[in-house]
Amino acid sequence: MTDVDDPQLSLPRGATKVQVSVTGCTSARSAFRNRVWKRIPWFPLLITVCVLLLLCDSVESAQRDHSTTLVFPTKSHAPLRKATGTHLFLAIGRRTYVNNPQGTALAKLTVSDDPNTEKDDDELTVYGVNAGNNEIIYNTSLLNIEIYREPPDQPGSLLHPRGITANIQGDVYVADMGHGRVARLFNERGKQLVYRSAGTPPGDPVFTPFDCSLAEDGSVFIADSTGGKLWRWFPREHRWEIILDDLDTPLGLVAYDARDPWTRYKPSRLGIVAGNGSSVIIVDYHGNILAEYKPQEKMVGFRYIAVDYFGNYYVTDVRNSQIVKIDRHGELVDRIGHEGQGDYQFLRPQGISIWKRFGQVCVAESYAAQYYLIGTDILEPAIQVEDDMLNIAFTLTENSQVSIRIRPASSEREIGVLDEVKILQGRYHHRWRIPHGFPPGAYSIQITARPAYSSTKYFSVREDIAWNYHRTEDSKR
Repeated sequence: MTDVDDPQLSLPRGATKVQVSVTGCTSARSAFRNRVWKRIPWFPLLITVCVLLLLCDSVESAQRDHSTTLVFPTKSHAPLRKATGTHLFLAIGRRTYVNNPQGTALAKLTVSDDPNTEKDDDELTVYGVNAGNNEIIYNTSLLNIEIYREPPDQPGSLLHPRGITANIQGDVYVADMGHGRVARLFNERGKQLVYRSAGTPPGDPVFTPFDCSLAEDGSVFIADSTGGKLWRWFPREHRWEIILDDLDTPLGLVAYDARDPWTRYKPSRLGIVAGNGSSVIIVDYHGNILAEYKPQEKMVGFRYIAVDYFGNYYVTDVRNSQIVKIDRHGELVDRIGHEGQGDYQFLRPQGISIWKRFGQVCVAESYAAQYYLIGTDILEPAIQVEDDMLNIAFTLTENSQVSIRIRPASSEREIGVLDEVKILQGRYHHRWRIPHGFPPGAYSIQITARPAYSSTKYFSVREDIAWNYHRTEDSKR
């Protein structure tokens, strides 16, 4: 049996817990609701709208016709969970339009943080690459949106930009693919992006950066798609290192840095989309390959990658219009969504980013942006009776608090099997001894799970298993 009280389930310091049942929502205190409600930006940035609606007081009741590994906030408190070009036009008029969205990045800037209160901890700066217009769209407050775009003859201009990364100090790096460099920007006072410099590895005539990711020490990891290299750039020291030099067309890249306060595990590692989008590899900071996920059962088109507090990777799949969740060991956890323009559907998703502290997820797709919280799901539930033992098995897609109840079909009385027990994601088996004299009949075994963080206060999911119990001769005795 799995160790259900594993300390690995501990939460990030300062993280807010959440919970909503799939059968209904629970309201938070009205004061909290009013505070968050008033701070929601009603005309948010296309690629950031979803993430700016942070810490809303409830999560949409999930329907069981789709995965709940990612969940929406409620429509009543986050009406713009999916934003299109129309919303962008309403926000900034004709200043720009949606044109090939690519990478996204999130940061809680220290310059705009009030250390004396936690009330502003949910106010993020969100950056999105609008590659077709060679620009970055970002917010300077909950209500104001700005655009970074320089004329082609200026040193700070971008050409076919792709990935983007940012930190809380205001540093922003962009994979300026068309110019064969990584552009270094800075967000001055949280109000304006300005160009500082650019970096290109010395002596490398072919450098085509697709994505980049900041480490806690200020260095930047860069995926060179044409050169097949993984670089590490130390801007303060003007130094470049090759971490890997034999990659097959690396694309998306994300760092999981052990020095980040919102990471649970050590050591540090990198998630890289490789094989021109056919696989994901996990390596340490020295380039040692730790794991690889390469699906054999279907063709994929992986692009960008993000990582959460527990070290799970979320990868956009443009070919199948899905988000694929992979654990830190390179094993498939879940495939989320399918092609379409409805709820829990995607249309060629590209950029993805996660604010690990609270588990908010922003996904940029070909025509819209979506905002989710990290949820959980119960997959492949099954039961089996052996003599006087009831074996209950299921798979969790997120570390969760789990309860199991047995309810007779003819009564409201419940029998408790588990009560809010911490269980790690993955396959779990529980053995319950059937009490002597347990009456035969029809029962419902109810398995309820709520995620360990992110939407934990606002969301839970339940699976019911029908059980027709017939006493054996051994159990009668």
